[in-house]
Amino acid sequence: MSPLLCMLAIALLGIAGWGFMNVMAELAKSHPYEPLDTVSRRFEVDAFIWGPRAPLALRKQYIATQACVVPAFLCLAAVVWMNEPRPNVRALGTVAFCTISFFAATLLAWKALRRGE
Repeated sequence: MSPLLCMLAIALLGIAGWGFMNVMAELAKSHPYEPLDTVSRRFEVDAFIWGPRAPLALRKQYIATQACVVPAFLCLAAVVWMNEPRPNVRALGTVAFCTISFFAATLLAWKALRRGE
């Protein structure tokens, strides 16, 4: 069961990364002479996707792909819970991954609701 959960978590994180890179590629269209993956462009993604310049279809795709982070971290929490023999570390790791999942879901929902999507 653990290898399946790990593969599912990796696949979900890959989908989230794919959605992020799609936004980076869209940003690259406005800066054709710069490399695609620059550090400054990574910081521009959030402002671009929630701003008026982003196409609605791209914004919806971004929300859907970034929502995959939530179940990915829940899968990792389950993996820690099932495989860690030390009870304190098991509880701490599970709580940490669940907390990250909760904060990611809350942040994405807050941004989407604030924008009206």
